[in-house]
Amino acid sequence: MDFIYGIAAVKFGGKTLGYIDQNGFQPAGTAPTRTPIYAAQVKSGPVLTLTSNPGQTAFNITLIELNSEGLTDVIGGTKDANGNWEPPEKGEKTGVMDIVTDSGHTLRFYKAHLSWSDFANGLNNQNVLGIQFRVEVEKDADGKTWKKFQPGIDPATGSPVVEG
Repeated sequence: MDFIYGIAAVKFGGKTLGYIDQNGFQPAGTAPTRTPIYAAQVKSGPVLTLTSNPGQTAFNITLIELNSEGLTDVIGGTKDANGNWEPPEKGEKTGVMDIVTDSGHTLRFYKAHLSWSDFANGLNNQNVLGIQFRVEVEKDADGKTWKKFQPGIDPATGSPVVEG
């Protein structure tokens, strides 16, 4: 059986993203919109259905490992000599995203648009502060959106991983 489950690592632009909260990647996309076209001569239903919006593949994630270096690598901003981080004015970036799963599979989003939504989880003694991101999957220059790689396959090459 080919079940895909769990998150072992998330990489964005080749850099490890850090810990994602236990909810992982939650679907947040939209379904395609279709418009039925009816003809007066046909009483049984539409004669044509047009796709007016192809929909969107998207996820919401909450980053809970808020180290300055990781934030700078992934979303930008500046890290000073003391390790303090200041976010960028525009909290979004586009790049390749790989989700390595506990089942060994890798989901590669060839062009993932990562945008900072808001803080998450609150600031208290029952949870840790997080930053919620929206991940929108777009077509890359070659028209590819995403691909599932089997366990042991390197997404960068599409070939078996060579241990060395």
